[in-house]
Amino acid sequence: MPSYEESGLKITLPEGECFRFQDCASYKPLKGKKLSEIDFGWWDSAKNTLHLLEVKDYSTLPALERLPEHLLDKLINKVTDTLMLLASAWVGSLQGQQICSDLPVSCQKFPFKPQKIKIVIVLKISDDTKIKEELSVLKVRLKDKMKGRLKLFDIEHITLVDHEVALKMPLPIEIV
Repeated sequence: MPSYEESGLKITLPEGECFRFQDCASYKPLKGKKLSEIDFGWWDSAKNTLHLLEVKDYSTLPALERLPEHLLDKLINKVTDTLMLLASAWVGSLQGQQICSDLPVSCQKFPFKPQKIKIVIVLKISDDTKIKEELSVLKVRLKDKMKGRLKLFDIEHITLVDHEVALKMPLPIEIV
């Protein structure tokens, strides 16, 4: 099983069922063209779910990037762009065909119901109470701004949690 270190967390994904757009040859020519991507994707056959996971170390971000508006915009762009990358693969555009060939077979087609897509964003934070309060407000705003975009992909909701909560969830992460 491939393991990755990202933002002070170790992510262990299922062999042959995972991808990172940043590692895909088809994504490299798109880098630097105002397109961003979520860190990890994998297919969970037991749950019939395509997981998309973004991990960010909030505690080490420069002050400007810690501002809720800036972070909110970055997260919205990452999720939206990732869904666009997947959509291009699923509809078979020229660029999408190349992206599709870099994805595991299990992720090459849109996951029609009863299959689903689950998006989780994990922020590694300090124990600062103020940051946890900001996270609560950010979560509400993210869900509100993403409602329509998620609906287009039959996604029920988006999850934004701190790393302590994420460690208790059924996610393949642990502290490094």
